Amino acid sequence: MESQILDYLSQYGLAILFIVGFFGIVGIPVPEESLFVYIGILARHQGIPLTSAWLAISAGALSGMLTSYLLGRKIGKPLLDRYGKYVGMSKSRWKKLVLHWDMKKSLFTGFFIPGIRQFNPYFAGLSKFSFILFLFISVLGSCIWVLFYIMIGYTVSSYITIKPIYVTIAGVIFFIGFLIQLLYRWRKSKNKAASIEH
Repeated sequence: MESQILDYLSQYGLAILFIVGFFGIVGIPVPEESLFVYIGILARHQGIPLTSAWLAISAGALSGMLTSYLLGRKIGKPLLDRYGKYVGMSKSRWKKLVLHWDMKKSLFTGFFIPGIRQFNPYFAGLSKFSFILFLFISVLGSCIWVLFYIMIGYTVSSYITIKPIYVTIAGVIFFIGFLIQLLYRWRKSKNKAASIEH
């Protein structure tokens, strides 16, 4: 794994880290944090420039946030009107969600929660959340989110040896935990909707 990542970085430079950051927001909701931790380890022991890696991933994450925001703002409403009922999002539920959702808090803290960080920017665009405020929170959140996990890898690997396989296993465990939590919430919301109908 280590040699493969180093090969990619030597071939594509920081562009590969930018893409990782971008798809961390736009792509499938998986815990990218384990990869960020590993980048920190590589920065400590393999000479990857720490600041450049952090800025490249953060820039990718910010680009992902802006892309999802613009998609939500431009095509979110028509998609919601047409397909919302298939995912349990009727117009009445949508209005209630808009009224009770604390977007400022969710945008920042959502970076640390797989699934929420992918949903938040799209929802912000859909609800016409202030672009300037969205941009400010996204810049701050992207930089802190990425730096936090990179520094975990960088700092901890200074004191103990962390093998790449351990980071991979941790990532898999977090992903399985995330899937279980997602399934539990889906079943809970489905049961709640069924009880309301009856």
